Amino acid sequence: MNKKLFIILLFFLLLILVPFFYQTSFSKYTFDYSLNAAKILIDKKPEIHVLSVSNTNEGYETYANKTHQITLAIKIIEKNIMINHFNRDYIQILVGEQSVSPIIDIQQISKHDDELLYSLSISNLTGNGKLSITFPEGIIQDNRGQKNSFLKFNTNIIIDNISPQTSGEEISVENNQSQYLIHSNEPIRPIDDWEMPSTTSLSKVFSSPIYYPIPIIDYAGNVTQTFIDIKKARNIMLYYANYNGYTISKFDSNGEISGKQAIIDATNYKSEMLVTYLDGNIDKNALQVRAFDYTYWGENTTALCDYSEIKYQYGYSPSASSWYDMSSNNVVRFLGKLSLQLGGQGHNATGNSCMGIHKPIPQEIASQNLYGLSGIAFKLKDFDTYSIIYQIYVPNVGWLKAASDGEETTYSHDKPFSAIRINIVPSSEKQYILKYWNTFIGTHSIH
Repeated sequence: MNKKLFIILLFFLLLILVPFFYQTSFSKYTFDYSLNAAKILIDKKPEIHVLSVSNTNEGYETYANKTHQITLAIKIIEKNIMINHFNRDYIQILVGEQSVSPIIDIQQISKHDDELLYSLSISNLTGNGKLSITFPEGIIQDNRGQKNSFLKFNTNIIIDNISPQTSGEEISVENNQSQYLIHSNEPIRPIDDWEMPSTTSLSKVFSSPIYYPIPIIDYAGNVTQTFIDIKKARNIMLYYANYNGYTISKFDSNGEISGKQAIIDATNYKSEMLVTYLDGNIDKNALQVRAFDYTYWGENTTALCDYSEIKYQYGYSPSASSWYDMSSNNVVRFLGKLSLQLGGQGHNATGNSCMGIHKPIPQEIASQNLYGLSGIAFKLKDFDTYSIIYQIYVPNVGWLKAASDGEETTYSHDKPFSAIRINIVPSSEKQYILKYWNTFIGTHSIH
């Protein structure tokens, strides 16, 4: 190789290697760098969290009215609380966009290092609309002056204090039955043994005339009383006539008051004889009856009915444990109809006497009308879907509590009644009708 070229290559090689050689070999100091991570504590603002919402309106928890209680579980996260205004004076309750003033109860449930757990209960909520709760900024402050943020919490509960508006109509169906339809302006709750064609309607088929109120309840629990008024149904008919001194020209039926005139005139007349029968799509022997007959002549005596000459006797007829039906020997033809008779006309007739003993009723006793039927019971044989209810009126006492399905109704056996009403009703509706008869009868009071 040319000597001159060799020297040039060596020179360039030295230029390249010298910096590295100098850096590693001729530096006076060597520096060792290291990084230490500092622990930085960030103090967060106080926080308010709604953990859960409950409602005493069971089954319809997304609706409520003033009768229900809404309870929220609320957690506050902050260790160093300086100011705590978590109380009823600072929390705002909104129904719709309106601020309301319900009953508020706040209870502290637990306290840990950096958590407070509260129960917030709200009741007597007025107004109508969605329920929300606002927690203003600054009701919780820590020792650094940091405040909680404003929070508006939507409970997803609708407050409804307006009762549903309803209407009803009777529609005749086949076999002399009637369908009753109830319509509502808002969704309503189901009723046992009623069909629901939609969330805003109810439907039921009836076999007999009947009149009574039924509670219609919306999802929030508001109630409207709607009267069921069945007039066209004739599938099952119960007829009865009560003789109490007034002339009888017709049978009453299905809940009508028989003997009403004695109540209107405020007389002391008593029921001496009751006749009754079934008609329609029902076994005529399904109706069973027994009564207590209080007579002037006393125990172990028998008398004859002035109208039919059917025998009636002091005490239970037929007995305290047996029943009359249309197969019994006390069936008579009354107003052209074969009917079952209890008691007999002539209990309070002047000069009337019992069989076998000459003991005529004196005028002064007869005028007081002290004698007649004083206790009575009805039941239906082999029927589960229907009940029979009945109620008697005792002069100077009033209407007694309505009875049903074999229970005896009596004020006392020496206090005969003067008026009666009876009806065959669907068993599912019995509770409503008994309540109606016992609270609103239009004449005097219930005892």
